[in-house]
Amino acid sequence: MLLSPLRPLAAALCLTLLPATVHAREVVITTTTHGIPHILAPDLEAAGHGAGYAYAAAGNTCLLADALVTVRGERSRVFGPDATVDLVGGRVSNLVSDTFFRAYLDDARLTIADPEADALIRGYAAGYNRFLAGTDPQKLPEACRGAPWVVPATQGALRRLLAERAIQASGGRFAEAIATAAPPGTDPAPQAATDPLTPPPALASNGYALGGDLTADGGGLLLGNPHFPWAGSLRFFALHVTVPGVIDVMGATLAPLPLPAIGFNARLAWTHTVSTSRRFVLHELRLVPGDPTAYLVDGVPERMVARDIAIPARLADGRETIITRRVWESRFGAVLAMPARGLAWTADTAWAIADPERSDTRLVAQWLRLGQAGSVAEAQAALIATRGTPWTNTLMADQSGRAGYADLTGVPPVTDALARSCAPTAGAEAIARAGHITILAGDRAACAVPGLMPAAMMPVRNSRRLFMNANDSYWLSDPEAPLTGLASILGPTEVPQRLRTRMSARQLGELTGRPGPAVAPSDLEAMLFSERNLAADLALDAVLTSCAGQADLAEACTVLARWDRVSAPAARGAGLFRQLWRRLGADPGRSGRFWSVPFDPARPFDTPRAPDAHDPATAGLLRAALRGAVADFRAAGLALDAPLGALQQRDGIPLRGGDDAEGMLDNLGLGALGPAGGFDTARAYGTSWVQLVRWRALPDGGTVPVARGLLTYGQSADPASPFHTDQTRLYAAGRLYDLPFTAEDIAADPARSETVLDLPD
Repeated sequence: MLLSPLRPLAAALCLTLLPATVHAREVVITTTTHGIPHILAPDLEAAGHGAGYAYAAAGNTCLLADALVTVRGERSRVFGPDATVDLVGGRVSNLVSDTFFRAYLDDARLTIADPEADALIRGYAAGYNRFLAGTDPQKLPEACRGAPWVVPATQGALRRLLAERAIQASGGRFAEAIATAAPPGTDPAPQAATDPLTPPPALASNGYALGGDLTADGGGLLLGNPHFPWAGSLRFFALHVTVPGVIDVMGATLAPLPLPAIGFNARLAWTHTVSTSRRFVLHELRLVPGDPTAYLVDGVPERMVARDIAIPARLADGRETIITRRVWESRFGAVLAMPARGLAWTADTAWAIADPERSDTRLVAQWLRLGQAGSVAEAQAALIATRGTPWTNTLMADQSGRAGYADLTGVPPVTDALARSCAPTAGAEAIARAGHITILAGDRAACAVPGLMPAAMMPVRNSRRLFMNANDSYWLSDPEAPLTGLASILGPTEVPQRLRTRMSARQLGELTGRPGPAVAPSDLEAMLFSERNLAADLALDAVLTSCAGQADLAEACTVLARWDRVSAPAARGAGLFRQLWRRLGADPGRSGRFWSVPFDPARPFDTPRAPDAHDPATAGLLRAALRGAVADFRAAGLALDAPLGALQQRDGIPLRGGDDAEGMLDNLGLGALGPAGGFDTARAYGTSWVQLVRWRALPDGGTVPVARGLLTYGQSADPASPFHTDQTRLYAAGRLYDLPFTAEDIAADPARSETVLDLPD
């Protein structure tokens, strides 16, 4: 039990306010430096109550309220049908969003079977609603102050939001394509410029798990570095949840998960990265001649099911109305259409999506089981038993020195043999290759793919060595023993790796291969914030060769020649190089055409490399990119040698980090260089929650975690909160801080404050 001088009095006051026949339970929320809540609860429902309350109290009410409007399909009524919203597949109209969520998510299929997980969500709803009930609506953050759409959360709405999280790499990417699909001869709704086959890189991550053979103390060591949006409901929130005898886990989560999604306990730590496995399958439907809403299955006609979706809407003149949109279903899943990608609904062909995550309600249970696991083996067993990580790899390490990796995501059970036997038409095959997706024939019942790929057919490994992932496939997650021979739907092998993967391998190799001491946590912290730019290491010499003697590029060449190829806030030349690299295209290192040394699968971390500046075509390409970058800087009124920190700021704080395509471990994805004086930070994503975990032995034979962490954008989405930018300043300095986990460390925190919530028995 965590104690403070205020606690007995607060508890007594709570008890005196209860009816005489009710016995109070207590949730104690102790908030430490940087606003991290440590929730002590007597049971899981009470823990969920504390988590929901703490999330809202930190200044995040508007984020959750807005997300619930979205998944309830009420944006057209609240904000108007023509306004827009950011979904994972791109920005769409509220009418499209409402159509999709009302059609795609089925409340009847979103019940949570696990009673403990259900209790957590029941508690979360009650805790969030408790905060709303006790707070003057005019004192909420400005983004939703006094807004009528901030209403109590139902358990059903929270389950819908959990389902939205589960489909972000499957059906959620195709919201517009599903909501606007219409048979030929009708007037389809116009589609915006979204392209779900080329999703924005706003969800990424680095994960490194080191076993005891490589670490200084012989125990496991884990660095988690997810790259997520800095704004919106996908902001992480750090918390620590303790139910004595049940769970004691700390880390960061996404609402409405009541427990850490990336975290650690007294014996285990884990993190996630976005997997390259494909979590959906498209089926090519062969239509009945003369009837574009019927398709053939084993030669027998079968009708699509039309569903008319009624959407309440508020028009520009204030009138309220009902807009009806029709969506279509097949036995293979929802029908979709994307003419711009060749997936048009014609008189002959339609397309349906098989999405195993459409009714996934296992997320809370999965992270409950991970939080309770005490070893890598137990964590992997929990992943296999629950299968609740819909689109993320898991990297893990434990106190005994074991490390592990698993991609047990929501992949349909498509073996290569099935893919060959159910191959679609040649045209569909070409679409699949171009979009890096799986398309199967939809004219045979045998080509349906219900359920998930069996765990025995997916990549799962553990050892006392090293596992890493930076959003390439499972192939090189064990760098010393590449894994091949699995189904193609699980991701590509023997292909060029992104520069961030290569930089991970390079810097980890330097640490593990050095003749001196084994790897310590400080080594990994320094590695993450070293800001080394692999693109510059590989290509800057060629740039300098190509611009030598070019009078119009003399100043730019001088700036780049003086740059040390590190993208630190004070670096002069880093911004100019980034703009040059962007003009060359998205990560030319993956195409192979840019380099004189081609990709070699036997040397995947070292190839391709060395653009040949003596080749006229390559030199011309480099000069043109540099001229374009110079013009961009001039148009924005920027000096070519402006410090990087002057070009990327949040609330006046100079930021560190750089583009994924530059091979930066500290990924900070920013918008275009603009007239405002730098790179647009409005929709920034990248380094968010960082956790660095090892363990310390206790005299009684137990262990406790020794963790450092950072939430780059702070705990609160409210700009008026003291916890909105406090950690951003630490991030700017490249510094993690100690995370208090034990009762003694929490009690010793000088910024500690306490809230006691009474609950009826």
